[in-house]
Amino acid sequence: MRTHRTLFALLLTLTLTQAPLLRASAQGAAGQQAESPEEKKLREQQDKAKKKEEERKEKESKAREKEAKKYNTLKDFAEDLYASDVEFHEQVDRAYQDLQIEDMRTARRINTSHSKEYLETENEGEALKLRRSLYENPRVADYVNRLGQRIVPDDSDKLYAFKIVVHPVPSAFTLSTGTILVSTGMISLLDNEAQLSYVLAHELAHVYKDHWRLKVMMPLAEQEYNERQEKKRAMWAGIFGAAGAALGAAVNGGAGAQYGAISGLTAGYVISNVWSRKLATDWNVAQENEADDFALKAVLDRSYDPQEVPKLYEVLAREARSDSRAQLGFLGNTTRIRERREYSQRQLGGALQGRYQELVGAGKLVGTSPEFNLIMAELKRDNGIEAFYSDMFKMAKTNLQQAHTLRSDDPLAAYYYARVLKQVGRSKDELEQAEQLILTAVRLDSRQSIPDIQLHRALLLIESREAGQQAEAVQSLKQYILGYQKRRMEMRGADETLPPNVDILYDYMRLLGDKSWRAPAPGARPAFANAPAESHPAAAAPVKASAPAQKRP
Repeated sequence: MRTHRTLFALLLTLTLTQAPLLRASAQGAAGQQAESPEEKKLREQQDKAKKKEEERKEKESKAREKEAKKYNTLKDFAEDLYASDVEFHEQVDRAYQDLQIEDMRTARRINTSHSKEYLETENEGEALKLRRSLYENPRVADYVNRLGQRIVPDDSDKLYAFKIVVHPVPSAFTLSTGTILVSTGMISLLDNEAQLSYVLAHELAHVYKDHWRLKVMMPLAEQEYNERQEKKRAMWAGIFGAAGAALGAAVNGGAGAQYGAISGLTAGYVISNVWSRKLATDWNVAQENEADDFALKAVLDRSYDPQEVPKLYEVLAREARSDSRAQLGFLGNTTRIRERREYSQRQLGGALQGRYQELVGAGKLVGTSPEFNLIMAELKRDNGIEAFYSDMFKMAKTNLQQAHTLRSDDPLAAYYYARVLKQVGRSKDELEQAEQLILTAVRLDSRQSIPDIQLHRALLLIESREAGQQAEAVQSLKQYILGYQKRRMEMRGADETLPPNVDILYDYMRLLGDKSWRAPAPGARPAFANAPAESHPAAAAPVKASAPAQKRP
């Protein structure tokens, strides 16, 4: 009896514990039965799309592995040929030397160019200063170079220089000299220091991995490789042709020999094509993939958060979709951006996951630094101006809005943000905001170094049609004319005694407390000799702020 009661209690317990599962199963079955034709069709479409997407990813992953295998095969062949063939060795050395000489000349042009060009617009007669190739903000340039040097592997015997070029199109490239160049457009899209480190590490990889020498060597090696493979094909075709002829003759005399030779020759070419296939590889893509691998590991080795890398690709993809000009640099078209984002995600979930989790657990991962956030205000502002003059309005609007938010005391950021809103704005709110920004820029431009602000202020006064505004409009127009004349003379080189980045230095002074001092005319007594204390650069109280950048008139 006790056994029966025990069994009954156990059965009751099992029934009670399984009841919710049974009810859920019954509800699920009922839900499936109640699925409408439209819901079923939608579910099937989603399943089909999911399967198709998985097949695409698998196909691209296999293609990447195949391309890497072909690249490494050709690379090994080229290195062996370089070591064993004196003529090939000398040919590669000459070609690589020519490349380095050309890159050396390119580097010199970039580093020493001080030329300035001007653009006359029909509407306002603006003098547009086109900047030197290199970005002229020394603190920002120094920051990027220091960051790049921290990423260089300890075992590297090469020397590197990390520099910024002024261009709104996101791009990054290297020279065989060890120079890594990143555009202001590229940096302006980045959210943090981890992403910038990845970009620098990717370009560094091309020098560290000796990609430039391989780019010279591999086309020459590929030709030799394919010639040898052709000889192998001919050899195997001959062997199989002779074997087929012999077998045919043994079976059916002369006619059999002819048929056997043809069959053997065909079989020989088929088999030899498998054994001795020509190698056609896109080593540019293979090297980009290799640089991606290097950059991911380099970022992790320096304790930067690699999860920021897929986010970077998402930003680049959005930018490329909104403006196809963004595809002209750095990572190419949207397909390649997607491939690289997915590859980085796979690596972070696979080969790099252990190291990543170790750093997360130790609390050592870094996303950004205060210094990065400080320099972005100036760089976003300057790139926004470049984008504005390149008619890349979306980038200009975004950059200048961010710059004005980060540095609300910057007259140039306020002025050009107003220009963008006034140029492309359609809503009443945007146009009113543009007016307020112009007035803000007038108030902030204490050194009166941006004469164009006065012109736009005058236009606002004229358009307002309010009584008593005419005299102010006339005064603003006079200030614009005189300021424009003075600025034009400076830009034309009437006074070549000033450094080319004098605007940046004036901006440094403004941040340090001196908002009005300007260099005297040649031959005049230095203004700071008898200037009041508040305008003396050395007497100004330091202000915590980021470094200023090159400005336009």
